[in-house]
Amino acid sequence: MASPSSLGSTVGLKFARNLLARICFTALLASSLAEAQPSSAAPITPASESVNKKAIPAKDAVKYDIAHIGNRGIGRGFNLYSLKREHELGENLAASFDRYNRIIRDEVVNDYINQLAQKIIRNSDAEVPFTIRVIDSGDIPRAYGLPGGFLYVDSALILAADGEAELAGVLAHEIAHVAARHATRALTRKQVCNVLGSMALLTGPAGVALEESGGIAGPLSVKKFSRDAEYEADLLAIEYAYLAGYDPDAFLTALEKLHALEAQRSADLAKIPGYHLAQKIPFHSSLAKGFSNYPDMEARIQRLQGEITTFLPTRKDYIVDTDEFQEVKARLLADRVPVLRHHHDGEGNGPVLRRTTSDYASESGRALALSFVPQP
Repeated sequence: MASPSSLGSTVGLKFARNLLARICFTALLASSLAEAQPSSAAPITPASESVNKKAIPAKDAVKYDIAHIGNRGIGRGFNLYSLKREHELGENLAASFDRYNRIIRDEVVNDYINQLAQKIIRNSDAEVPFTIRVIDSGDIPRAYGLPGGFLYVDSALILAADGEAELAGVLAHEIAHVAARHATRALTRKQVCNVLGSMALLTGPAGVALEESGGIAGPLSVKKFSRDAEYEADLLAIEYAYLAGYDPDAFLTALEKLHALEAQRSADLAKIPGYHLAQKIPFHSSLAKGFSNYPDMEARIQRLQGEITTFLPTRKDYIVDTDEFQEVKARLLADRVPVLRHHHDGEGNGPVLRRTTSDYASESGRALALSFVPQP
């Protein structure tokens, strides 16, 4: 027969598990429940008669109706950060970016990128003004959308794009992250998980349940949010680019290029001795997906292909490229062409190659910023 103390512990543990379930359900999924409610400013109507309405959940048909961009409640949900605090966070991160990256000062390049980004922002759900800078931090094509409206565009991204529509799609993706407040909503979830973890030290038997569930379920919830945020930013990106006049398929092309870079990176990693042993771990693929911050690139591309035909009305004409884009790309390419500089007397007679863009960012500073910023 069980003793009263053991029965009490068992009852206490069950109570703690039930309490934990309610806490996690309320705290970690609050944003999802909030977003499921239709925005009062967005009536439940289809975006257009020409939109293919099949397979659109009712709440998505309202939330992602492009006819009501700016009044759809994008970015709402459980968030411990006010817009003011989010802007202050972005300012601090931007200051770090400015210290560790080479800012491009070419007025033609800056004016062009600023006008392109502002054009997309005007056709987005963003509620904050944006500060846009062009940087030269290496050879990997990237853009960075910091919380509070700070957008950094790497010159390598401009050079990697074949047309203005590709560049516009990637910028729209980063603008979408800012508009949906993905960074601070992810930080909110992390803080909630940290609070639940600290409660394990104070709740006696309940701490067992908190420790068991919070140890894995919390981080996995945050990572799933990050993957869902990428999917949402993809969808918002094609909508913003579409309304700005650009071909949404160009963003797919940009993602395919990124996929090729990832494949090359994986091939390089596979050459490391012992790397293949990790793939022999049971359920390696499922574990990798569960703990990944980003969804599989092929899945993103396939999903977007369906969303383009589902959420966007058909249009005959799109902007694919412009002379202004090609002019800016040519200026950046010219800046990267090696120039000949002769040795001074006593240094030899042969010419020396010198690059004009040698002041690249340090890896430590770039890693600091990347830890806060979702990427495409």
